[in-house]
Amino acid sequence: MRTYILKRLLQIVPTVLMITLVVFVMMRSVPGDPVVALLGDGYTEEDAIKVREAYGLNKPILVQYVIWLGKLCQGDWGISILSGRPVLQDVLVRLPVTLELIVLSMGVALVIAIPAAIIGALRQNTWADYTATSVAMIGVSIPEFFIGVLLLLLFSIGLGGLLPSSGWVYLPGTCPMMVCGVSLWGNVQHVLMPAIALGVGRAAILTRLLRTSMLEVIRTEYVTTARAKGLAERPVVFKHALKNALIPTVTVMGLQVGFLIGGAIVVETLFAMPGLGTFGIDAIIGRDYQQVQGFTLITAFAFVVINLIVDLTYTFLDPRIRYA
Repeated sequence: MRTYILKRLLQIVPTVLMITLVVFVMMRSVPGDPVVALLGDGYTEEDAIKVREAYGLNKPILVQYVIWLGKLCQGDWGISILSGRPVLQDVLVRLPVTLELIVLSMGVALVIAIPAAIIGALRQNTWADYTATSVAMIGVSIPEFFIGVLLLLLFSIGLGGLLPSSGWVYLPGTCPMMVCGVSLWGNVQHVLMPAIALGVGRAAILTRLLRTSMLEVIRTEYVTTARAKGLAERPVVFKHALKNALIPTVTVMGLQVGFLIGGAIVVETLFAMPGLGTFGIDAIIGRDYQQVQGFTLITAFAFVVINLIVDLTYTFLDPRIRYA
């Protein structure tokens, strides 16, 4: 197991580097100039030359990448062209927001999906099953931003501002800067609607998949044998059926966590949250190459690590799975 984990960790380095190289080249190939975004329309050519020299934009693309990579190895993620702040500092401030949103969104998805899938599988072709599958179909069909808008109309406008419509308050101990607003209750109020908006779609997908897996597992011989021995229904469902049905579901969960990063861009923009989603979209619009590379780096690393965690989770769900 240790050898397998070490090999997978070593694979992270070339994978992330290849992704950052592709994005580095593509970002500089699309139309647009960060110098224009920084100086405005009334800039002079002399000012533009000075800015390009200051940020190394006058060098060939591959030379710029090698310079960026060398600084990255020293812990320097570069300086933002638009804000003038270190990119790593901005990432560390925004990372807790997106991490909390993703974790809570997946929590919302599991809280909805697991009971709905179990009920739908155990009561197949009943009104409970039809209700669960119908709601799941609706959840898959509705995009996150539309759910977010409905939540805003209900809780921020219809109920007299019960929940805030925008902004963010950090959890105690999660903000690396002293200027952050910190409050447990304030954080709950700000994260509740975004987490629901982002989690409902994931819940629908997981419900359909887990229900199908449960239907296959509860018809297997070992489940029938467990029931024939007089084992109570709860251990049969949760210990034998659900545990084995989760194996294919965990794979999709890993992919969904990765896709949550993309969904977070929409939800964070809708609720004006200072997370990595808004950080990335602002960097792309402003052609801030350093911020785009920082966003790409953290996103690529997250995808690779999540896939590793998913592979390791298989060994806990099925003892027969071993990695050499």
